[in-house]
Amino acid sequence: QDEAAKQILVKSKQVLASAPANDDTGMLEYYGFAAAHFPALYNLEMHHWTEAAALEPAANTPAYLQMITYWARTIGSAHAGDVEATRRNAQLFDDAEAATLKSKYAYTLEGKRSGYAHGEVHAWLAFVEKKNDEAVRQMREVADTQDQGGKAEVDIPAREMLAEMLVDLKQPENALAEYEKSMKIDPNRFNGLAGAAQAAEMAHQSAKANSYYAQLLKNCDGGKHSDRPELQSAKTEVAKNGE
Repeated sequence: QDEAAKQILVKSKQVLASAPANDDTGMLEYYGFAAAHFPALYNLEMHHWTEAAALEPAANTPAYLQMITYWARTIGSAHAGDVEATRRNAQLFDDAEAATLKSKYAYTLEGKRSGYAHGEVHAWLAFVEKKNDEAVRQMREVADTQDQGGKAEVDIPAREMLAEMLVDLKQPENALAEYEKSMKIDPNRFNGLAGAAQAAEMAHQSAKANSYYAQLLKNCDGGKHSDRPELQSAKTEVAKNGE
């Protein structure tokens, strides 16, 4: 439901723009979170890497929310292969993290979940710098920790990011194993199914690829309401195999 998701972004900006300057209910903090998190998540889930890399924190955004934007920017610029931009964004993330530690929002960095974004940022930085073994090691560490400690309901699974890395490194069998492990915890995610199908196809496991493509189409009402390239690939492969 790509268009519906996009409209949520539009409405969230309208709500934030019309929010009162002073509010003691805590809603302003939520509005600020939504202004940072919604566009970050939307662009990353849609694989709009250029748009993710171009995100800017809203004016007067506290450092703990700036971290969300710079996390997304790092991932976007890494996928785009822009080494210098990824380095800048990772540094901005680190600076915002350090500022958060000195602020009243330091509590947001407590607990197991606090290190996920930090680990992902530095794994993608290593990846774009061609430090492939280090990138995979760091992302796997985040994924293993996330499997044990849990994550927010709509977070992107770190293990899915690990699988993406392995696809790009031309290790489709390893990538497929990580996608399948990720989907045991987060089943039926669009990018999980699409990524698993792609990895299986690259690994010449056509039956498994077709199964994942078919499930993706089933979940998305046959792909009638979206022009995402993953759905076009799914339609082509499923039709080719007579499903």
